[in-house]
Amino acid sequence: MESQANSPEKTVPTSVAAKKVQFADLVGRPLEFVKNITPSSSEDNLCALVGAWNSHCDINGNLPPRRLKYLSPCFIQPSKAADSFMKRVYSQNVCLENIVCENFVVTGVIRVTNLCYSKEVTVRFTLDSWKTYQDIWTDYMSTCLDGKTDKFSFRITLPPDFKANRYIEFAVCYRVWNREFWDNNDKSNYRVRCLEVVLG
Repeated sequence: MESQANSPEKTVPTSVAAKKVQFADLVGRPLEFVKNITPSSSEDNLCALVGAWNSHCDINGNLPPRRLKYLSPCFIQPSKAADSFMKRVYSQNVCLENIVCENFVVTGVIRVTNLCYSKEVTVRFTLDSWKTYQDIWTDYMSTCLDGKTDKFSFRITLPPDFKANRYIEFAVCYRVWNREFWDNNDKSNYRVRCLEVVLG
């Protein structure tokens, strides 16, 4: 019986060309991954590559659907009701005029009565059903043509990890002559919901 010491030795080639592995889409779309595998690459690297491919595509090579989150107001814009809007402004001395939701940013316009030159207009909002809240200052925009009201603007940026089906709620406060006037959407607060749609 021959000992292992006498068995022929395996020689390792000194120069081996790199092999290229390509994963292509079954329906003719462009390559998603390209990886050069050299002799020093382990089997684990190839498994990781296949795992990465599988995490992006299904068994047929189709990309998974994309999920898109967006913000949607849960109220009718006050300015849409032209007749009642100005009545609300004068009866409350402050009223949200409208908002725009885009890219997880809520921007809005507020109308206040021009009771005196010095005014403070703030927006109080919450992301957790009023467990906590934050007040932000608004910016003066202009005096309206009627000369009796002023416009202020505000901007609230939501965190990118704000989850679907959660709400931002807010109310508007107008301070003048050491008095406070509130617009809280008739005690319901203004609510904006984060929704999610599946594309593809």
